[in-house]
Amino acid sequence: MAMYKSLKTVLIANQPIWSSLTAFGSAVQSFTQRLDALEQSGYEQNLALVGVSAAKEAKKAIVLEKAFAISSALSAFAVVTNNVELISHMKIAKSKLEVASRSNVLVLVDRIIARATDYVGQLDAYGVDQASIDELLILRAELNVQMNAPRNAIIERKGKTQRIQTLTSEIDAIIRLQLDKLVVVLKNDFPDFYMNYTDARIIIESHHRTTDSQGNTGSPPPSLNP
Repeated sequence: MAMYKSLKTVLIANQPIWSSLTAFGSAVQSFTQRLDALEQSGYEQNLALVGVSAAKEAKKAIVLEKAFAISSALSAFAVVTNNVELISHMKIAKSKLEVASRSNVLVLVDRIIARATDYVGQLDAYGVDQASIDELLILRAELNVQMNAPRNAIIERKGKTQRIQTLTSEIDAIIRLQLDKLVVVLKNDFPDFYMNYTDARIIIESHHRTTDSQGNTGSPPPSLNP
């Protein structure tokens, strides 16, 4: 990517030199269009999982907060009514909910919803009514969708990766088979541009190693050698 950006900078800065060479101009246009698309695809690829993961965790926190509130109310109700079975069912630590797997989170939330529904007529004094249960049901459904989102994001990310690979191959072909060839036509009349172009085709990595776009080290691309 560094070489592509460096080459684009040189080409744009020297447009007056190559603008009269129509074939070169067409190659530059194809190159820049694909480079812009490559940068956008890379950006979208990086965001694909990050954004989904953040949204999932945010939704999970909301659901667990609501579920734990109803669970706590049920626990208090169970103690007052000496409902041993309900006490046992509502022994759900918030920390356990927070670290539970996707399937276990949904199972625990479903358990809370089911028991709250069983006793909804007796829970008004504990701050739980049908509206509270319905709200948790909706949140639970939204969480289920959100928890499936990372799988979809991975599939989407794979598509972005394939797109990036395709664009990279197309860019390399344009550079090697068109730009590298046509820049030689301009070499005699514009030696400084030719030298800048050649320099841009080389990436300086750490430890002062030179590498071209194909991973070859040492010298400029063979097509640029006189």
